[in-house]
Amino acid sequence: MSDVIRLKGLTIFGHYGVSPAERELGQKIQLDIELFADLKEACKSDSLKDTINYESVYALVFDVVSGQKHRLLESLGEDVCYNILKNFPVSRVTVNLRKSNLPFPNNMSYVEVCLTREAQI
Repeated sequence: MSDVIRLKGLTIFGHYGVSPAERELGQKIQLDIELFADLKEACKSDSLKDTINYESVYALVFDVVSGQKHRLLESLGEDVCYNILKNFPVSRVTVNLRKSNLPFPNNMSYVEVCLTREAQI
């Protein structure tokens, strides 16, 4: 059984997109992150050392999104997943990335890519 910590609606400015203009000018992206981990010890101890510090997760996600250029949401999402799994004691992570500034005439609110990755044991 895994417990879940969810970070919802992170809005971060980054340089991503297929067109050079999107990557040059940058744009906001919205992310939801789900961290799957055993939180029993934190429930007992009420101590930050026994859980996943979501401020640290946010800082890492901010650095990945704002500090690198990607063409695809898929590639950016893979980077976010990889870095979370590498730096935090989670068994699985799900990242949803939403882009609302679409570079074509549309009636859509946003495009969303959802990725789930598991820790390699």
